Amino acid sequence: MKKIILEVLSFIKNPEDRRIDNWSLKINIKHIFYILFFEFILNLVVINSIIYLINKIEPIVTNTRIVYEDNRLLPMVIAAALYAPIIEEIIFRLALRYNIFFSFFISRKRWDIIFRFLVYGSVLAFGFVHSMNFLNDSTFFYWVLPLLVTTQTIGGFILTYLRVRFNFISSLISHALWNFSMMLILFVSPYFVKPYVKENESYSVKIEHLSFSKVELQRFEVDSSANKVFKLDIKEYSINHILDTLFQHERLLDDYVINLHFESKKGTSKEELKKLLLEYEKEENQ
Repeated sequence: MKKIILEVLSFIKNPEDRRIDNWSLKINIKHIFYILFFEFILNLVVINSIIYLINKIEPIVTNTRIVYEDNRLLPMVIAAALYAPIIEEIIFRLALRYNIFFSFFISRKRWDIIFRFLVYGSVLAFGFVHSMNFLNDSTFFYWVLPLLVTTQTIGGFILTYLRVRFNFISSLISHALWNFSMMLILFVSPYFVKPYVKENESYSVKIEHLSFSKVELQRFEVDSSANKVFKLDIKEYSINHILDTLFQHERLLDDYVINLHFESKKGTSKEELKKLLLEYEKEENQ
């Protein structure tokens, strides 16, 4: 694997439009999976740590109101692991090989001179497009923006390496596998997190964090009277939606779906309930 990583680093330093020597399907597959493994470890150990620290200084915001129909598992997987890789690979990397069509407009010698600028330009454009995922608007955010798109920048170089050294299908498959693995992690992560549970003489509450929406299971039941809440049974609704509906509280942070069950025999004021949910929110983001 070390040899493959050094090949990628050499390509990043000096991009050349040259196919790998002694190509074979086995070598092709080996490069894809070794590079994916290295990229995953790099993100897990280094990049995620950087993003975690940035998020502590200023919460990173990408979506303040979830659209439930779009947040279902199957549409999300199809969009991330199929549509996005196809569209992005066509736009950013399909043209990064000299071919007969290009020969009508530019010589191979001139192509080799400008090729590195084409590679660097496509990678920067790839990172810039993903910077539009963020809704933050502060001086600090713009200073750290290059760090926030490090995953896409490194991924752009890796995918370009696979496209140039092997073929377009290699970069497409690698892109799809990476996005699918991110969706898989997002899907399984809630199963490793214990629900938030709090119980005392006044009330009991249980909150579960979900990754995706199941629209057919949605339920929003409220038992309240005289500005007191006795019971909440909410399933498959987002935290921002709940806070807005119950308290007209506009939460301008990343939205996520939860299950919420709350009971209070004597009733709890809306202000106390709002405080409880905001305390959960604070603990959730620690």
